[in-house]
Formats: sequence, structure tokens, C-alpha cells
Amino acid sequence: MEVNRDIYLKNFPIDEYVSFIEKREHTSWDWTKAEQHGKWIESAYLSAIQSDDKELLDKVDTILKRIIDSQEEDGYVGATACSYRSSERTLRGMDVYELYFVVHAFLTIYEETGNIQSLSAAENLCNYILRHIGPKKLEFWPSDLRYPENKNKELSGCSDFAGHSVHYSWEGTMLIDPVMRLYELTGKKDYLKWGNWITENIDKWSGWDSFSKLDKVADGTMGIHELQPYVHSHTFHMNFLGFLRLYRVTGDKSLLKKVKGAWDDINKRQMYITGGVSVAEHYEPGFIKPINGHVVETCATMSWMQLTQALLELTAEAKYAEAMEKLMINHVFATQDAETGVCRYHTAPNGTKPDGYFHGPDCCTASGHRIISLLPTFFYAENGKELFINQYLSSKFDSDDIKFVVSGNFPESENISITITSDKSKYNILNLRIPQWCESPRVRVNGRKIENVESGEYLKLNNNWKKGDKIDITFPMELKWVKRENHSKYIFDRLPGGELMYREEPTDVVPSALLRGPVVYALDMVWNKQVGNDNANISNDIRINTESLPIETVKPDNSIMGPVYKAKALYNNKETDVILTPFTTIGQWFRRNESKPDLHSPAFSYGIWLQEMNIR
Repeated sequence: MEVNRDIYLKNFPIDEYVSFIEKREHTSWDWTKAEQHGKWIESAYLSAIQSDDKELLDKVDTILKRIIDSQEEDGYVGATACSYRSSERTLRGMDVYELYFVVHAFLTIYEETGNIQSLSAAENLCNYILRHIGPKKLEFWPSDLRYPENKNKELSGCSDFAGHSVHYSWEGTMLIDPVMRLYELTGKKDYLKWGNWITENIDKWSGWDSFSKLDKVADGTMGIHELQPYVHSHTFHMNFLGFLRLYRVTGDKSLLKKVKGAWDDINKRQMYITGGVSVAEHYEPGFIKPINGHVVETCATMSWMQLTQALLELTAEAKYAEAMEKLMINHVFATQDAETGVCRYHTAPNGTKPDGYFHGPDCCTASGHRIISLLPTFFYAENGKELFINQYLSSKFDSDDIKFVVSGNFPESENISITITSDKSKYNILNLRIPQWCESPRVRVNGRKIENVESGEYLKLNNNWKKGDKIDITFPMELKWVKRENHSKYIFDRLPGGELMYREEPTDVVPSALLRGPVVYALDMVWNKQVGNDNANISNDIRINTESLPIETVKPDNSIMGPVYKAKALYNNKETDVILTPFTTIGQWFRRNESKPDLHSPAFSYGIWLQEMNIR
């Protein structure tokens, strides 16, 4: 997080991208430049507040003022040239995607700081959208086809103001999320009416009844990939967030049912061992999850975490916090280059580096720094006089209601301590999430053992909490090899618009991975110089002895997360030892005190999924 703040956000050339907005001459489809300002100001504000970084906060204040000052009288604050916009085309194709993040940035800043100008800018922008798009106005048609001619038609290309046509209007309708957030803050009925209008018309615009079909997903009679010809994971997550906001306001349980059903289907079939989701940015049939290539998109990681957190807040079901823990510990920081902080577009379980780190700025580089800045907002929650501790990364909680410190270096260590540092607490009850993966959790309060601690649930601790009270937690972590379930050989094809799709063929070669509690391990050639081939083909040339567990060994670099393990292996049929390190550390793409590889080269290979030795 320090790298994200001090190296990436502070050095990001935000002036260039704000100038691009101020000039407002953009007419092309490309969205990469026009979405940087929204994500940057939200990320930088959050990071500055979390770290009490006045230098960064002053910089963001200046940037925010420039963006708001550039807002046109009618409320528009995107990058698209005025000459391009008309009554028939009030937004450029990808404006919707870009402005989604601008509204959220304005609202986050208002919530965190009380900045009225920021709230007003969000209202003005949403009013611009509602003034032009709505009943008896423009609608989110993804192509020139209209209902019913668009029924069950496969699309490609793009639309004037609903994003990619192949997303079947869902890229336009994602604006339900920030508009409903604005309703929650202001209570202005026009925003609620617009949100209801969106859900009433998605079926018509998509041509595939994809909103209604979510009920079948929830019933388990349909997979999320069957909603329409192409289900773009990131886009759907953002719409789902809007549906949950609408549920929170209206109490319409059918909306919650739809989203929970979609989440359960993705969690069951389309989630990787690291907690990451998406195959070439979308969802596939069955259990198709290739282990290399364009999988686990960083944008999808960001919106999946936000969606999962929203479900956690609405239900208090521990499974959502557990899914976030898995993703946070394994995949979020695996996407991040440890030196510059830039995040990959895709981060496959098996792949190469540094190839893929140095690109953009684009959607995923921006989503990477945004989700890292959002992480602390996912650790804790309150409900009346109850506080929920959802994540156990070392941190300090400091508010007027309670102060405490979480220490212990989890997940490297299985021991965690929570120490109250305030004289008194508003909260009588602390709810501790007990992970499902831990079979024998142990909890003590001021030395007293707590009985009946159940895995996969929240443990309710009732006490008059005061300064010096201490909760000691132990989550024993089992080290084990696991075989990959539903593994296949994957063959890719393309839709007419170029989107990657996959099919599978059977294979007898099933790889294994090493787990320790929630931590997923990888064979990373940065730490295995002894093999003698930094870019070794891990699938073809290396075989791991999974008949016995590897042994803990000294870290090859004290800066990486541990513990690390040494395993027996064969490289080209020759015996060798290999070091296995947490997957989250693959952001280290060069060896210290050695020449760095070319930035775009596949200089080092890595892999979670390893082929086994043929033990006789």
C-alpha cells in the first residue's frame, strides 16, 4: 500500500489526464485516457486520508478543483468534445464507463470530507445523464436494432452511448450504481425513479431477457454465462452493485436474490483458487478456467471485491468476507509490480513476468490502484453497538468510538492479537470472523479461553471493552497439496468482435498446488536460480514431488511474505530442490543486485499449478 501511494499515485502524471478533460476534444472510442482522473482522485483521497499524507491530500484537492471547475453549465464533466455531442448522442460510446468512476469519486470525497462542491458536481453530472437518458428520451440500446427486432440477436462492435455492443446494454445500465448511491445520500426521488427504470428495461435493451434470467441463475437452473452470448464480468459486477443499492432502498428481495444467485454461481464454478475471477474478461460454461493467458482481469478483481463486500454488509454472512480474504491475500498484490506499483491487466495463475506489468495507463492499471486504496474500508464494519472484524491484516483502528491495534503479521503467522487502546468503547460486542478453512481455531480474551469457537461463523464477544483488554487468536494453517478439480486442456476461439472464448478437451495430466491455510503458493523462477533456466517451461520441464510435504526454509529475501518452502523436484529429469513462495509475491520481477530484464520480456516464469512426479 505504501508503494501504491508513494510510488504510483504520487508519481502518476495526473496533470496530463486532467488537461485532457479540460481541453475536452476527445471523439474517438478509446477510453483509456478519459477514465484516469476519476479513479485517481478517489484512490489518492483514500490513500492520503488513511496515511494522513498532507502532501498528497493537497495535491488531490488541487486536481479535484480543476476537474470541478471544468464542469460545463449543463453538468457534463467528461472528455468528449461538445461538437461531438448532440441531442441524439449526448454521450460518447465509453463515456458511461468513464463517468461511472467520476461520480463515485465525487461521492467518496463528499462522504470522507464533507466537501459540498464534490457532492454538487456529482448531482450536476447525474442530472445531465437523467436529462437526456430516460423514459421517452434516449435509451441504452447497444446497437441500431430495436425491440423486438433485437430479440436473440448476436452483436459485435460498439454503440453510441452504451459501450461495447457485445455487452448488450449492460455497459450503459451500470450507471444505476452511482445514481442509486446519489439517491442514498440525497433522497431525491428522480434518482430512485431512474434506477427503477433501468431494471424495468434491461431485458428489452439486451434482447436476451438477461435481467429476468437472473432468477434462473438464482434457482440453479442456469449458469451466469447463459444470460446472453457474452457476459462481461466487470460490467455485470457494477450493475449488480446498483441492484443491491436499489434493494437496500426499496426492500425488493427479488433483487437481492438475483445478485446472491449470480455470486453463488460464480463462486462455485468460475472462481480461481486465489479468489480471482474472469476468463478473458467474461464468464465461461461449466468449470472452464484456463490457468494461463488472459485470465483474472484486474478490473474484475476490483468490482468483484466491491460486490462481495456489499453482500457482506447486507447479509453478515461470513462466506463473503472469506472470499475477500482469499483474494486480498493472494491475487490483489500479485498483480502489482513491487517496484513501481503499476498493476497488470491480467494475472494468470501460471505465466511469465515482467511481461504484462508495464503497459497503459488503462482500465486495469487504474483499477489496481483503486482497489488497493479501498482495501482498508473492507476490514471492519459496525451495526449499532456491535463491531465486526472481517479481516486480520495488521492495522490500527482509530475512531472516537473505539481504538485498537491488530498485530501478528497474519497470514505469515497464524497468531493474531487485538489490543484495545482507548479508555472506553461504544461497542459492547466484538464479532470476530472465524475462517472456514481453519479446523481448530483458538481464541482467548485476557487469557481466558473461549469455548465453542465455530469455523465459518462470527464469534460474538460481549464485554465492557476498555484500554488494555487483549484478544489472542490462533488460526492453525494446514500445509497441503491439492489436485486441481475439473482440469482440462483449453482451446480458445474468438467471437466476431475479437473476444476470446474457450472450449475444453479432456486430459489425463492434472496438476497440483500447495496451500497453507488461505495462502496459495507458486514456483517462481525469480527465487530459483539454481534450476538454471529462468524462463523454464514449468508445465513441460518441471515435476514436483507431492508424495511428501515440502519443508520450511530460509526466505530468499526478507522483504517477501513467508513462510517459504523447499520441495523436491525434477527439472528435465534431473533431481533438484525448488523454492515455493506465496503467489502474492510474484510482483517481484527481477533479482536484486542483478541486471533487470527488458520490461516487456517473459524473463521469468512462475506457476501455481505444478505437474507431479511419477512416483513408483
